[in-house]
Amino acid sequence: MAAPPPVIALPWYARGNYPALLKLFSDPDKLPATYDAWLKRAELTEKQFQKAGFGVARIWIRPRPFAAWCKVRNVSPDQTARLTFANEAARHPRAQP
Repeated sequence: MAAPPPVIALPWYARGNYPALLKLFSDPDKLPATYDAWLKRAELTEKQFQKAGFGVARIWIRPRPFAAWCKVRNVSPDQTARLTFANEAARHPRAQP
């Protein structure tokens, strides 16, 4: 029996939250200005990981819970925080805010 593929956690955003998230993030310049451009890039990244043999977990990032998560940890709401948040949520799905 083969072992399951390793899982990559990808931060994922809802269309309605995207403008608020860009305002919240300390590095909005690292993301596309529009949701549609972000979604196209995110789906391409997801497909590339899957093609390489990885499982992908879409981890939803919502403004208030993510801001609270960053505040508790005293971290800037940047790319590193988004990836850490996603990885923690993928390891502990029931704990995701």
